[in-house]
Amino acid sequence: MTRQEKRYLKDLQKKEALATKGKKTSKVRGTGSKTSRRVQGEVTEENWEEVIERETVRRKKAKPLPGLQKAQAAAVSAPAAISAEEATSADSDSAMVVSTSRGWCKVHFEGEIFDCELSGEIAAVQRTALAVGDRVLFSRHGENPVVEKVLPRRTKLSRHDPHRETLERVVAANVDVVVHMVSARAIKAGLIDRYLVAIQRGGAQPVICVNKIDLLSSEDLEREKASLEGYSELGVPVIFCSAGTGEGIADLRAALRGKVGVLVGHSGVGKSSTLNALHPELLLATGEVNKAGTGRHVTTGSMLYDLGEGTLLIDTPGIREFGLWQLSRESLQWYFPEFAEPQKSCRYPDCTHTHEPVCGVKEAVEDGSVSSARYDTYVRIFAELA
Repeated sequence: MTRQEKRYLKDLQKKEALATKGKKTSKVRGTGSKTSRRVQGEVTEENWEEVIERETVRRKKAKPLPGLQKAQAAAVSAPAAISAEEATSADSDSAMVVSTSRGWCKVHFEGEIFDCELSGEIAAVQRTALAVGDRVLFSRHGENPVVEKVLPRRTKLSRHDPHRETLERVVAANVDVVVHMVSARAIKAGLIDRYLVAIQRGGAQPVICVNKIDLLSSEDLEREKASLEGYSELGVPVIFCSAGTGEGIADLRAALRGKVGVLVGHSGVGKSSTLNALHPELLLATGEVNKAGTGRHVTTGSMLYDLGEGTLLIDTPGIREFGLWQLSRESLQWYFPEFAEPQKSCRYPDCTHTHEPVCGVKEAVEDGSVSSARYDTYVRIFAELA
């Protein structure tokens, strides 16, 4: 019995044990490479990652690109385009990870997609050690290809695991641009600021994309644009678009052209719909918009897509919260660059800009030269880092 078969048998035994205790268990329906899984209890935005990790075990042998399903075939249809900086550091025999599942991943190498098992060392710390966008070395000896080594990353976007704060969860690796998508009717400045901190720490360039502007009146749209002007002043591009009407999609495409990017944000903000608007041939599943202006959670795992013109884009599942990974109180202010000038007027050289008297940053907030909303986010994060 192979290791995968033993693991599968163990999973079945666990399910049978739960069933004998009278707990609800749903059956698994499999169709091709997409599987609808029945799991104990309801799948929610809080637990979907844990559910997928527990339930998903891939057992396919390596297949060439034509054997993939339509959306996956469109995902990577040509050799992966990488930046000049990456090309000089990555091994010429490396492959790019296009999706991951428990103990397995799909890699793109020389125009083909391979389903690879992870070596024991990598599988043991998979959430931190492997992410979509990683460059890896894999062997093709034996029954299944095996990923043996993950190459150093140029950049990364990571957060702490929602269930274990001592564990890093890497969202995407080796990306040039991180596009934080928000719904025009549910803009949360605090979450935008958290992403900006994580993006800066990981070394990528941020872009804020406000989707579903077709749901706003012209007056409301102008009000939202005014509320986000501060980010443009910080050098962060802000793009307003509608995946439904196509407005602003050309601007987003231009911001991504020739780069490796990733779409991140809450569930239902329209990441998959925007990908379809950028590259209609993908035909990705999307959710209907509800009355609040947000859609349903439809993406269950990160996937890298080739949009042509040297543009690679990673679609990620929506998340409910974004916890910052191993950030210290002392370094937090580094990621609020607007504090740099006013903090020169602080009485204390180690001023935290929270409770101290004669604080230049607090004075700048009072006179409006520093955004009060951004400062409030800083204070909330500072308190969390205690």
